[in-house]
Amino acid sequence: MTNQKQIKKWLAIIPAALMAITLSGTTLTPGTAQAALAQSFNDVPPNHWAYAAVTKLAHAGIVTGYDDSHYKGDKTITRYEMAVIVAKAIDKYEAANDADQQVIDKLSAEFASELNKLGVRVVKVETKTNTWISGETRLRFMGNEANAPGMEKLKGSDRFEFRQRIKINGNINENISITARLNATSKMGNYGAADGNAVTLDIAAVTAKDTLGFDRIRLGRYFYDSFTHGLFGKAIGVDGVRLDKTIGTTRFTGSVNNVVGNGTAANAFKDSAAGDAETVTAAQLTFQASNRLNLTSGYYWSDIAGTSGNTVAGSMNITTGDSFKSSQGWAVGFDVKLGDKLLLISDYVATKLNGVNGAHLADSPKGWAVELTNATKMPPAYFEAKPLTDYRKVNDFGWSISYRSVEAGAVPYGIGGFDGQAVSATTRTTTYPTYIKGTDNIKGISIALASTIAKNVTWTIGMQDLKIKDSKLTGGVSDLGKSYISKIEFFY
Repeated sequence: MTNQKQIKKWLAIIPAALMAITLSGTTLTPGTAQAALAQSFNDVPPNHWAYAAVTKLAHAGIVTGYDDSHYKGDKTITRYEMAVIVAKAIDKYEAANDADQQVIDKLSAEFASELNKLGVRVVKVETKTNTWISGETRLRFMGNEANAPGMEKLKGSDRFEFRQRIKINGNINENISITARLNATSKMGNYGAADGNAVTLDIAAVTAKDTLGFDRIRLGRYFYDSFTHGLFGKAIGVDGVRLDKTIGTTRFTGSVNNVVGNGTAANAFKDSAAGDAETVTAAQLTFQASNRLNLTSGYYWSDIAGTSGNTVAGSMNITTGDSFKSSQGWAVGFDVKLGDKLLLISDYVATKLNGVNGAHLADSPKGWAVELTNATKMPPAYFEAKPLTDYRKVNDFGWSISYRSVEAGAVPYGIGGFDGQAVSATTRTTTYPTYIKGTDNIKGISIALASTIAKNVTWTIGMQDLKIKDSKLTGGVSDLGKSYISKIEFFY
């Protein structure tokens, strides 16, 4: 009986293995074929760490389509069969979280030889070069209502925007990698203006794995992704350090980041008028309660001040002239898969404002957000912190609907995760500029639809309908109106 099982096993895998070798250019003489296949047909020992690693990926939904006994070690499988499973995990690499990506990287290194014979592109590229260059081109149309007094409506060429990104990824060695990105954005007709010819380095980070007792240390400039699911967030230019450590089913994430920037009074729109590197320090625990449910809890400290004026000229969406010096608070959240096609995400933050000056601003603001989406293969984060579709899969369709309610000062200025989504005039002196204050004294709904209309081409449309959370802080002004976007993105 055992011999029959062994014969069936060989009959199942020999044709595919021979085909892989033929395609890679190996001459199929008996001697070379035996040498090429010998290691691949060796069984992976029952106690090998790869079984536990693949089981972890299966629980995360990265590996699907196999019976549990295939990879739990109940029965041994060959290195070739294990490589086939790893290849499927590599296909979902971008949808995996940081911890699962590290598992895939480790499996890829262990079964590199077998993956090469299978023609897995990622491994073949890695054997030829340590550097990759990719690009993104975005064309975006924007429109907005201006219902509140003093708001500006986008007109003419300001409604059309171009963005070009060039990204560089490189491996220094097996434990250290780098990521860098150049970014240029321009409105139509502004080629000669400052925002038409300025190129910024908005990502420049070094990541080290298995260093100083941490699973991963990231140092440098990156987008903010270390606290909440994106209620705290910034897409570009956040300098600092992030530390990750997983113990059992719990991951610790710690970070210290320069959020606003080290600036002068001359560029106070983007930076600190005092010239200080204003920072947010955060610590968060993410607990995997089940295969479908993750729970988060954390605490943050911010030395970013909050200001306001009688025309919303400060950092908060209020007109009372109140201010505060710094803030700190706690946050809890969850993400849960409600089946294979639905993902629910939510966060709640409670903040304590320090050094409040003024009689109108509450010193204990709260904020929360919730999103329902079908983008279950993407990292659990609010749109636009994550894409809704896989740009490699034609006709892939994604959607999200979210609601947020954030009191004034609950989220530090410059790190509001929904800033940049509700389009508006971008000057800080413009009344109620939701583009840079979309996460302060705000409540409203956001809807987005996306489709991969051709390979490496996505089309996304979105709408937001926003109102002031506490109109007593804005002299009775409540309705800010709707904003719309339509964008086409090209990836290469």
